[in-house]
Amino acid sequence: MLNETPRTSLTPVANPGHGLRPAGPPSSGVAEPRHWMALVLRRLPLFLAVAVATVILVLLVAMQATPQYRSTASLIVDPRQQDVSNVQATGQGGPTDTNLVDTYVQLMGSRAIASEVVGRLGLVHDPEFSSVEKPKRGLVDSLLHPNAPAAVTDPSLGSAASARERAIDAVMSRALVRRSGLTYVINVTVTSPDAVKAARIANAYVEAFISQQVVSKNGVIRNAGGALDERLTQLAAEVQTADAAVQRYKIANNLMSADGATMAEQEVSTLNQQIAVAKAEVSEKEARLAAARSQISRGGGGADVGAALGSDTIRSLRQQEAEASRKVAELSTRYGDKHPEVQKAQGQLQDARTQIQLEINRIISSLQADVQVARQRLGSLQGSQGNARGSLAANNSAQVGLMELQRRADANRAIYEAFLGRSKQTAAQEGAVLADARVVSRAQIPTAPSSPNLRLALLFGLAGGIVLGSIAVAVVELFKNGVETGSQVESKFGLPYAGSIPTVGSTLEKMSKSRSRSSPHNYLVENPFSAFAEALRSVKTFVTLSNGDHPAPQVIVITSALPREGKSMTSVCLARSIAMSGSSVVLVDCDLRRRGSSALFDAAPHGLVDVLEGKVPLRDALVKDDRTDAWILPVRSGPNSIRDLFATPNMDQVLQSLRASFDYVLLDTAPVLAVAETRLLAAKADGVLMLTQWRKTPFRAADDAAEMLLESGARIIGVALTRVDLRQQSRFGYGDRYYYYKAYRSYYAS
Repeated sequence: MLNETPRTSLTPVANPGHGLRPAGPPSSGVAEPRHWMALVLRRLPLFLAVAVATVILVLLVAMQATPQYRSTASLIVDPRQQDVSNVQATGQGGPTDTNLVDTYVQLMGSRAIASEVVGRLGLVHDPEFSSVEKPKRGLVDSLLHPNAPAAVTDPSLGSAASARERAIDAVMSRALVRRSGLTYVINVTVTSPDAVKAARIANAYVEAFISQQVVSKNGVIRNAGGALDERLTQLAAEVQTADAAVQRYKIANNLMSADGATMAEQEVSTLNQQIAVAKAEVSEKEARLAAARSQISRGGGGADVGAALGSDTIRSLRQQEAEASRKVAELSTRYGDKHPEVQKAQGQLQDARTQIQLEINRIISSLQADVQVARQRLGSLQGSQGNARGSLAANNSAQVGLMELQRRADANRAIYEAFLGRSKQTAAQEGAVLADARVVSRAQIPTAPSSPNLRLALLFGLAGGIVLGSIAVAVVELFKNGVETGSQVESKFGLPYAGSIPTVGSTLEKMSKSRSRSSPHNYLVENPFSAFAEALRSVKTFVTLSNGDHPAPQVIVITSALPREGKSMTSVCLARSIAMSGSSVVLVDCDLRRRGSSALFDAAPHGLVDVLEGKVPLRDALVKDDRTDAWILPVRSGPNSIRDLFATPNMDQVLQSLRASFDYVLLDTAPVLAVAETRLLAAKADGVLMLTQWRKTPFRAADDAAEMLLESGARIIGVALTRVDLRQQSRFGYGDRYYYYKAYRSYYAS
């Protein structure tokens, strides 16, 4: 008896034919595409049922919905032409800020705009928007809001204010304001059962937005103008006060000015000019006097003095001198020097010369007087200049304070002029502003309803059907219990896959199936070359193989986790298949309660219980199968006591005797989870073939059964699937050898 370590689903186990290996092939964690295809095909009826039901439901809901018309008006945000009074600013400016567009989208969808639309179109009196009675509910509303009342009974809801609020709510629920991508275009889409009304509301939305923008801007301008006027009044008073302070300071500090200069500055400037002229005059007169003296010092009596040359008196005297000199010369020639007339003439000449010299002396004296006068005048002017400079210095000290007062006055005047210009500009803007948006396209009356859109509903139904169908398949797959393929056996149980035993009907063609009425164990004998027979031979080959670690098993327990998994029929068919292959085999029915194997053969007078209780010898209880050479040790009655017969030495002796007489001993035991005695027999046997019904036996039950067998010291040879539908497995059983059954089915004869 082989003792093995208890396992979990992932524990490597001993494979009689292949040694020790991990359960199942390595998994990458991603199922192959064929696996998913097989899964879809296997659950295709469920998938199609859910998908078709979803499509039908969506179409029914769509056809019951009230027709809705949709109309769209568009405007573009362009704040660059907002001031027509400013020609230079019109059309200028950078691109519109994208945040501004998003802000306008929110403003257009606000309650204020909706209220304006309601007022413009008089929707307060439209039953569709403000009626106390709710409109007729369609199938969609009934499904989405099953508990909604059909009418409003609260009398307070009939007031004008509440009617307006309901109208605003209705308009907002029907209007969709959104930006067109990343552009500056804003679309207003309105949905209504009335096509004309949808277009009117959409147009009213853009008109109300533009109108409110203009009104808002004019209001801002008026408010700004009023604030500017108040500020201008204050600034004008401040300018007057500052100017008065400047004038008072000028008067107090003798800083009165004319032509941009103070009196002291003008006086100093005039004195400087006069001094310059006086200095030039003194220099000129001193130069004349010096020249005259120089001429006199060289001799000539001053006849060549420039002032004398220009004197009329000197000129007249020079003429007299010349006339007297001519006369003296003429008389001297005529009368001689001694003549009285000559002496008289000479006396006249000397008188003229004397008069000339006296005149020259007077001129020289006059030049000296002129120099003295010029010098005195220059000195007087220089004295006055000193006094004026003192006054100017005092004025300059006072000028510092004046400059400070003047700066304040100038600053106040600049501010006043700036506010005055802004006030004029604001006054010019009032009534001439433009909105920051303009209409691109007005909403047109739709000619066809936008919903229900049966094509779109069909697409949504198909998409929803696919999703819900996939969810339904996933849920069914998630909660399924059975095992379907050999790869699942190895991956989930961690045990070798012994093979699959199909149902006889799934291996036959439709006509052959209608003619076949044999039970599986008889069909096996009647059709030894059928697919059913080959499946049993495959399981028999797997079970009876040996390897270097373990010899070929001789005593084999055949069991299952739960009742009605085909255990007894499989045991009988496997015994007959071994016998038909030429080996000696005995099938011992160890299910003392159900006696499934014994029921498939003719009644015998004795059985296993009689042998274990010592009532009959073993050879008298054995029954030979009349269709094969297999032997049967049946159970004809249950034990007469509660004593565990399989734990007695007699059971060991029976097994020893059977080992000596037969090549193979098959023990058909009770289900592992139902009866504890199965684990005793499993521990005594060379190996256990565990059966699990295809797609039915819960995984947890089969796994617990395998765990219990291993804990008892049993060696599990492998796990076989029973009652497999070969047709479905060949279509949907990817991962199992029978997935390729159609490729080699021609090798079998039904």
